[in-house]
Amino acid sequence: MQKTFHFKKYSIVKGGVEVAINLDRFEKQFQRAQCYLDGQVMTDMVPLMPHNAGTFAQQTRADSAATQGSGKVYAAGGVQGRFLYGGKVMVDELTGSPWARKGAKKVVTDRNLKYSNPQAVPHWFDEAKKRHGAEWIKGVKKIAGGK
Repeated sequence: MQKTFHFKKYSIVKGGVEVAINLDRFEKQFQRAQCYLDGQVMTDMVPLMPHNAGTFAQQTRADSAATQGSGKVYAAGGVQGRFLYGGKVMVDELTGSPWARKGAKKVVTDRNLKYSNPQAVPHWFDEAKKRHGAEWIKGVKKIAGGK
């Protein structure tokens, strides 16, 4: 049933037309675009991550590879991830030492971490997005068929 709404300079007709669109044929290219994006985000974050021994970045990359294509990228894997990503020294709540007692709760201080990688920055995902976000969008659009 159609409804007409009249206004001073125009009219709107709601005609009740419905269209069912099957997007299944696009699913593979959308999945490829998501895989590309997830992988590229990780690739662009790695140079900005701490690389003392390299295991932190390797673990984070491995965790992300396990979920690639899901839209979830690990920015900071392992037990030290939160600490390193935040970029602030964390200390034992009671002793004030960075070397916490077993089971002790650590608290964030206002002191910045010093990374051995001179390119490393806290919140490296945000920095990678700022530097490469436009490239990510362009790549996704190219793969997914957008403009």
